Amino acid sequence: MQNDLLSLPLSLHRSTAFVIFALAIFMVAAHTAIAAMAAQRTALSQKTKIVIPFVIGAFLASWLAIANIVGDGSNFPLARESRQLVSGLVALIPFVIAVTALFASKSIGPINAATPNAWLIAIQTYRFAGIMFVFPFLTYGIVPGGFAWPAGIGDALTGIFAPIVALMVARNQPHAFKWAVAWNLFGTLDLIVAPATALFFQARVLNIYPLALVPLFLGPPIGILTHIYSLRNLAIANSSKPATASVIASAGAAY
Repeated sequence: MQNDLLSLPLSLHRSTAFVIFALAIFMVAAHTAIAAMAAQRTALSQKTKIVIPFVIGAFLASWLAIANIVGDGSNFPLARESRQLVSGLVALIPFVIAVTALFASKSIGPINAATPNAWLIAIQTYRFAGIMFVFPFLTYGIVPGGFAWPAGIGDALTGIFAPIVALMVARNQPHAFKWAVAWNLFGTLDLIVAPATALFFQARVLNIYPLALVPLFLGPPIGILTHIYSLRNLAIANSSKPATASVIASAGAAY
């Protein structure tokens, strides 16, 4: 499958590689920046507000670095079965650590709760780049259509609606919460369908570098992780609304 890249024009090969690397670096930087800004909105100690964003940035950068090493088959040769196992561990272990930290850490949870709801939605606009599965990779016969169409179109739709839903949430428009939850669930389903169809149709994405960074880091791992962080963030914000409304009403009655 690695040789199939020879059928891709050099300009497209370079441009898609640039997009993949650029988006991966963007996600590391964006999540770190969001954590840094949200930390300032919490009651955490000043030291924690400074240290935690650095920890998050180092964690994500290390994850990306390991994914880059494992995904490059020419410099990290492995048998097919071994590559699948190692790749699964690279994608899953950091993911589990990040989800556990969200619900167990006394710092990550408050930072997530303090994050403006729209931020964790808007950040997934990058998913529009998933259309590259259709063009150029399907167009030039590098991946099968049974994988490319649902993965590419699902990602593109998620990316297109991300800024729209984020704007609805930011403006607190009617039913914005329901739309945000529905969008998150759709985006998560898309990232579950993509690897499932890749396995079913034998789209050996793990053998195509740097496209391998998608299943190892940029695609389902970071994408689903961001959806989980967004859903928790939305749930906390929504649960606090009745209490806030009650306080305002009480204050108005007292006045």
